[in-house]
Amino acid sequence: MGQSSDQTSSSSFWNRLWGIKASQATKSFLWRAATESLATNLNLFTRKMIESPLCPICSLEPESISHAIWSCSAAQDVWSMRSKRIQKLSIHAGPVKEILGPILAQFLPLEISEVATTAKAIWHRRNAWLFEQQFHSPSQPKTSSRLSSKWIAPPPNVFKVNLDAAIDRVNSKLGIGVAVRDSEGLFVATLCSSMDLDPDLLLGEVVAARRATSFCVELGLADFILEGDSLVVVQAVQHSEDSWSSSGVVIRDVQLMLSRTSRWSIQFIPREVNVLAHHLAKFGLSCSKECILIEDYPPCIQHLL
Repeated sequence: MGQSSDQTSSSSFWNRLWGIKASQATKSFLWRAATESLATNLNLFTRKMIESPLCPICSLEPESISHAIWSCSAAQDVWSMRSKRIQKLSIHAGPVKEILGPILAQFLPLEISEVATTAKAIWHRRNAWLFEQQFHSPSQPKTSSRLSSKWIAPPPNVFKVNLDAAIDRVNSKLGIGVAVRDSEGLFVATLCSSMDLDPDLLLGEVVAARRATSFCVELGLADFILEGDSLVVVQAVQHSEDSWSSSGVVIRDVQLMLSRTSRWSIQFIPREVNVLAHHLAKFGLSCSKECILIEDYPPCIQHLL
């Protein structure tokens, strides 16, 4: 029995999307937009995570994905400065897939690439406004390169696990952040959590390493690289030295878990490369219970992607 015309059309759409001449990150962004998976205010409001669905920039309409990257007046300011063919596209607030369909089918490859990179840049500009109170010129919507230019993806079939800890000294709390990504830089899972702990940064980093390691075990990862910005912790895990201090006992737990896994390594990276895990850890301080997202990430790190 053959495919229906709708199925064929849908298959053709996704093939064209993944065939765009753009970075994998840009194509992944468009895929999330076309599947209505971006964390706009409307989507978060529907999931009862925020109190208002209105656009954070214009405050006039619910912020659907198509509104955020296409029909909002702020987005249109950007599109109006692109190629003439793009400027002639009709403005409507339907699903992103309906907006992209004619573009992918009728535009030239270079024009499609321009649409893809512009849409992603508009989304980053929106996030910079929402999370950093910065709003860039329509002629040059700023994209973030803090991660893409420094974070190095792992080899195929290997997972990169970034971890960090954040300390709230006033309330004696520890925040833990873990991000697991694959060789294409796509999220496998993220974890944010908090726990009551004396404000000891070293112990906090060690506890974060233990939770990241146990998270890898829970996910069933067979080959992974742990990355953290605490050189002391990385060196302690790499070397077997018995210590009966609080940190030493936790390190021993980490080593025992790692000894039961197939392949692993741990390496030190500068804080500026570990910024994503750092933001997850800071967000973890506000979590009343552990937050684990599979193939997704919380809104607190959107402005970094």
